[in-house]
Amino acid sequence: MRLSNMQRSIWCVTVASLVFFQSSHVTGFGIHAVDSFHSLHIAATPLTLTPTHIDLLGAYKQILAAHPLPTKMMTGATLAVCGDAIAQSKDPSTEYDTRRASSFAIFDMVYRALQHFAFPIIVAACHGQYLGQWDVMNLFDASQWAAMEQTLASQLGIVPFLYYPAFFALTGFVQGLSASSALTRAKDNFFPLMQRNLVFWIPVQFIQFGYIQDDLQIPFLSCCGLAWTFILSVAAGSTKSYTPQKEVEDAQFRTAELLADEMVDLSSDDTKILLSGLPANATSF
Repeated sequence: MRLSNMQRSIWCVTVASLVFFQSSHVTGFGIHAVDSFHSLHIAATPLTLTPTHIDLLGAYKQILAAHPLPTKMMTGATLAVCGDAIAQSKDPSTEYDTRRASSFAIFDMVYRALQHFAFPIIVAACHGQYLGQWDVMNLFDASQWAAMEQTLASQLGIVPFLYYPAFFALTGFVQGLSASSALTRAKDNFFPLMQRNLVFWIPVQFIQFGYIQDDLQIPFLSCCGLAWTFILSVAAGSTKSYTPQKEVEDAQFRTAELLADEMVDLSSDDTKILLSGLPANATSF
């Protein structure tokens, strides 16, 4: 059944993620205020949430602090599978594609690892010194220009040159595409996806770099990525139209069309030959 297969895939990834989120007793939580534009001032007390919610959030933050890289990777993979499942559910006539879901999980894990190491470099290199020098009217402060520079470095540097090549290569490989088919898929989808990418992610990443504390930035992006994975999966998730079987079917269809055209031409020529051999009045009725 379609629904059971989808539920099984989401359940397996979720259980694997929960292995990292070891339970612990949490009596409260909070995100402390920091005197800079790069942090949110959020205060919360145990009275605002149930103990179960507090335990889950506290356990997640503890495991994130103890094991940041695997926690970010598993968070991204879980939400990526969920986003792809929502996208696949749009077409109830087709069976749930577990290889497609696996390709999104693997890709998202790899990309979250890349972000884990790349973001500190971007933050260190971009702190408002480039865009800020053009702000002659002092419309924004240095931290806001820094957030914009970091956003543009990610969206115009990492995304076109690392994110999409990795996406098309990994998802194509896991779903069984040949190198030529994967390249064709990338050529067909890169520019439309890049346009959607900039519209969606520039505001999101500006908030991320400007307002979210460092250790929660990638989990924040993973949550936003749930919506983006749905968009990505609908637009370019399936590789069925680029598989060798599809290529063979297309080639056979084109051959059949050519043969049909040739048969029509031959029939027309034969008719002309037959008619030319008849008396002039034989063709009139």
